[in-house]
Amino acid sequence: MANTIKFQLLDVFTSEPFGGNQLAIFDKADHLSAEQMLKIAKELNLSESVFLNKASAEADVKMRIFTPGMELPTAGHPTIGTSYYLLKEKGINPKKEGELLLEQKIGNLKVQYEKHESEISKILMEQPLPKFEQTFKDKKLVASLISIEEDEIEEDFPCRIVNCGNPFLIIPVRTLSSIQKLKLNNELFSEILDEIFITGVMAFTMETLKPEHLTHSRMFAPHIGVSEDPATGSAHGPLACYLHNYNMADLSGLSIGEQGYEMSRPSQIKMKIEQEEGKISKVLVGGSCVHIGGGEIRIPE
Repeated sequence: MANTIKFQLLDVFTSEPFGGNQLAIFDKADHLSAEQMLKIAKELNLSESVFLNKASAEADVKMRIFTPGMELPTAGHPTIGTSYYLLKEKGINPKKEGELLLEQKIGNLKVQYEKHESEISKILMEQPLPKFEQTFKDKKLVASLISIEEDEIEEDFPCRIVNCGNPFLIIPVRTLSSIQKLKLNNELFSEILDEIFITGVMAFTMETLKPEHLTHSRMFAPHIGVSEDPATGSAHGPLACYLHNYNMADLSGLSIGEQGYEMSRPSQIKMKIEQEEGKISKVLVGGSCVHIGGGEIRIPE
């Protein structure tokens, strides 16, 4: 005999079905163990699956995020997708107007939203303020990591780990054609991980397919079960901070990063930086969502 648990399937960071990043959301998952959640995430084999639980008194809902390989402390597209599901599909009323508070492993995370009747016009998550961590000075090594030549990496900007809850190695690449052909060297990546943990490799260029977009990127994280991700919200916060820190772009208004085009899952991720007294005070990432369907999983007793 087996129990069942229902899930909803969303496409996140897209306004078109079958684009963006897929997300499964399991409601009322308090009875599941972490081991069961991980097994379910492996079975679905999406980049992330979310399990909703009763929250503490302060938060609106508690969410746990699993890749097929591990539990994450926070993540972008699960946060945006879960917020959309709660506000649009479940119609919950958050404790604070215009703000949804989500309890995650990293702590309580704020999501700004605008709702007009039943329509959600804006969802922006606040990511933790950035930590600028290790710089990879050996650009020949970094080029080998993503299987391109050293001169295809931007000369004037560093390859550096930036952390807004998850540490990503940000790699500035000169051209769109270089980004489109790159391939992660898994063996070399494993050697780097032996020295320092990073959530993923985020390579980007300022050359874009759509002229209205700011960046074109690709993100790889095979060690957590994500060989390539079609849309990575948790990496676009660090990317926005990187662009701001090295004066590569003005992020005071909403800018759009494109991702997933090489996977035939076009994604658009909104990003914004707010400042106070010359320092970053808020890191905001958001986007659109599409509810694509649902189903149920049988849980053996």
